[in-house]
Amino acid sequence: MARGRKRPTPNIKICIGISLLVAVLVFIITKRNNLLNTLNTQFTDTVYQTESVSTLPISIVQIDEKTIQEYGQPSTWSRELYAKMIDKLNTAEHRPAVIVFDIMFTGHKDAEGDAALVEAASKYGNTVVGINAITSKHVAGTDKLETKVDSMTFPYEELKNVVDYGLVNCEPDRYDYITTAFTGIWYENVWYDSLSVKTLKKFTEFVEANPTYKAMHPEYASISIPDYSGKKYVKYRFSYTSGPGDFDSISMYDLLQDGQDTARFANNIVLVGAYASGLQDDFKILIKNDNDASRMYGVEIHANIMEAVYEGRLQTDANSNVLAWIYAIVSGLLCFALLHTSIVKGLCLCAGTLIVHFVSSLILYKNGIYVMLLYMTLACVLLMIGIVVYHYLAARYERQKINHAFRMYVAPEIVDDVAGSGTYELQLGGRHKDIAVLFVDIRGFTTMSENLTPEEVVDILNEYFGVITDAIFKNKGTLDKFIGDAAMAVFNSPFDLDDYVYRAVMTACDIARASDALAEKLMEKFGKKVSYGIGVNCGEAIIGNIGSNFRMDYTAIGDTVNTASRLESNAKAGEILISEEVKKRLEGRIETEDVGEIPLKGKSHKIFVYRVKL
Repeated sequence: MARGRKRPTPNIKICIGISLLVAVLVFIITKRNNLLNTLNTQFTDTVYQTESVSTLPISIVQIDEKTIQEYGQPSTWSRELYAKMIDKLNTAEHRPAVIVFDIMFTGHKDAEGDAALVEAASKYGNTVVGINAITSKHVAGTDKLETKVDSMTFPYEELKNVVDYGLVNCEPDRYDYITTAFTGIWYENVWYDSLSVKTLKKFTEFVEANPTYKAMHPEYASISIPDYSGKKYVKYRFSYTSGPGDFDSISMYDLLQDGQDTARFANNIVLVGAYASGLQDDFKILIKNDNDASRMYGVEIHANIMEAVYEGRLQTDANSNVLAWIYAIVSGLLCFALLHTSIVKGLCLCAGTLIVHFVSSLILYKNGIYVMLLYMTLACVLLMIGIVVYHYLAARYERQKINHAFRMYVAPEIVDDVAGSGTYELQLGGRHKDIAVLFVDIRGFTTMSENLTPEEVVDILNEYFGVITDAIFKNKGTLDKFIGDAAMAVFNSPFDLDDYVYRAVMTACDIARASDALAEKLMEKFGKKVSYGIGVNCGEAIIGNIGSNFRMDYTAIGDTVNTASRLESNAKAGEILISEEVKKRLEGRIETEDVGEIPLKGKSHKIFVYRVKL
């Protein structure tokens, strides 16, 4: 296999220091959970909300611009209009399960209209209206969401006695986004359900009272609304199911027109509420639909809260202190591990940590604990980037350190000799010296590479060059260079080497034997077989540093080198060709076969060539 440098191991004290620094930074950022709050919530809700789907039969009656144009501002209406709507929805054939008004019917208006609304609501018994709690602001940043109720606003007394009612409060967060919902509130030792919870309780009563509907919709048969009055919290995070305008809806004006079919609202939860910007009942939200809307009307928010309560998707924030410690410890350990591993392993480790974080957070989310995802995600991503940068800088530093002392790739023994003695100076220039030169080339490489992927080609080259390199180093040679799919080695350069001609031929034989085994391995792995052609020559050549003071290459040049290259070019697959001079110097030490005189490119006369027998 091709040889590579051992990756430097960083100083243990530096690693501990860096890891502790990362842990402290992550702890501070997580502890101060107001940092990047909006982006954090947007990112987290996007991940969590991918699971949500609308399941409740919800329809919305919109008090929209069209309705206002026809009837005027809602504050001027007689409540007889709402009574008429209740009657219109509750036909003999079709009745909604619940009619919910996200409207405050406080105080008396006209006596006739007030009485009409009371009569309609009491006649059908499926009406829920809004009540409002006047609260003081809770302390921002605490895990326990405490709300002080100063007073409650109820419907006028006659209506209050014949309807159910629920809390309509929706408190924006510090960035004016609606991300939390009340399930109810305590006031003067009495518990008041939120509008959403009260509506769901009425819906379950409707389902239980209608066996036919229950049989047709078994998914609603097992609805169980918790008693939130005994819970620790009254305010929870919730995830949106539907975006602005996604619910089934109709203009209130259109609903009240003669001939309007109300069958579509049968057995549904029908919400009635403001749907015009002038009514100032729209809020900022963190999700957008296809219309790219960034605000949602209160009636739609209540619909989303109902879905969240029904599906059990209410969460309390995870304890920021616990998260800060967990994230800090994980980040510190991850950083320490990354400093001691490769880029690929490091990236896999970061990705694995991120996956575990997401999976565990989703499990906690489904069990009512809301874990912000952005901080740990950013930590893993930044550590991924950091490990790539670190390895890049470390590798670059290592290369610069080596290249500063050496400008060529030589056998380890020579490197040790140069580094140990300090007597060899790299200078431009050359000298005459008798050397042995070996050239080796892969046969059929171009054809083979056309049918393989670049990755497979590189793998084969690495395997083959590993064999070549090992054989050269084994015989104390100097690996001069790789030339595409070929390699050049010299023996007796730069330092004197005993029996260098024999060593060159033995290197060729070692390559040949190892290549045969490698060919079988590559055939099994890639379905391709490689072979080689080798040429060996010896004689006088010019050796030295060729180039400039800024960049030089230690190599050998001359006719001896050229002849070795030509011998390799003429070698057939699996052949080792040597010159007559090599044969003469090694007479009786190697077995050869006569090839005969052959012309060599660039030479005016033929030379006698021999084939080495393995």
